[in-house]
Amino acid sequence: MKRGCIALFAAVIFMLIQDSYLRQAECAVMLDRVIATVNDEVITWSELMGVINSEGRPHLEGLPDAVRESRVRELERPYLNNLIEVKLQVQEARRLGLAVADSEIDSAIAEIKKKFNLTDAAFLDSLEAERMTMIDYRSRLSEQIMMQKVVNMEVRSKIIISDTEVQQYFEENKGEFSESKKMKIRQIFFAAPEDESGKGDVEARAGQVYQRIAGGDDFEMMAMEYSEGPNRESGGDLGYISSGTALQEIEDAAASLTPGEVSRPFWSSAGLHIIKLEDRVEGGNLEKVKNIIKDRLMQKTFEAKYHEWVAELREKAFIEIKL
Repeated sequence: MKRGCIALFAAVIFMLIQDSYLRQAECAVMLDRVIATVNDEVITWSELMGVINSEGRPHLEGLPDAVRESRVRELERPYLNNLIEVKLQVQEARRLGLAVADSEIDSAIAEIKKKFNLTDAAFLDSLEAERMTMIDYRSRLSEQIMMQKVVNMEVRSKIIISDTEVQQYFEENKGEFSESKKMKIRQIFFAAPEDESGKGDVEARAGQVYQRIAGGDDFEMMAMEYSEGPNRESGGDLGYISSGTALQEIEDAAASLTPGEVSRPFWSSAGLHIIKLEDRVEGGNLEKVKNIIKDRLMQKTFEAKYHEWVAELREKAFIEIKL
């Protein structure tokens, strides 16, 4: 990609609106060329580049220009595939008469701020770090809410987990449901610096990662990109931890979380941690763990059914890729 085209990317939203400006800019034709058609909608080069530069930023930061361009080319296909699947699901939602009100978007933003204890300024800072405007973010959030609605209607609501399935899972995994309490944890770990003067840099790096997670980035992907721990390649997965088997600071932080919550960065003797509590197992007989097992089976079945549903949408759609 020419340097001039990269420089113009920051103004692409305005260029899309102002056709006259597009015609005057030498690189705009390439930026706005159609690279895929999904039924009656198109995906443009600028749209794909916007997603890559935002969501793929961890893979691109600090790379020399030539290496960066090569890496962008590697990311084009997987990110284009994601965009196609998003459009298919949003189109299906519209076909079914689903819509998203402004009040729903406002509520979702308020919930995100509350969950991660973000001020308005901190929230805007996280958007800026992702190179997104509030308009961009609201548009993306609207699509996500629309997708949640159609997926709940077409997939999740049709899944039923029977008591027999729960009983069978319990019998096959009795070792996991012992009397001791266990927590399933993922972590992003930053090793302690050699001296105190390096702590500020470590805290700054951890803070940036935390803000990105607060802004919606996937914890597992962030762990694979930034964690310095031995579990990095598995997305920071520490597995199920019994009480007394992990660092006390980790157990204390996890004790204050509910499943799905992410901790703020905290220090231990080993370094700086950000953890996510994925599951909590109280242990004991079937009645105590029945709901936990049901949730697991629901999630496993959902993932399979969801991929089947998306595959069906693709099969029925007209998709033309010009990349």
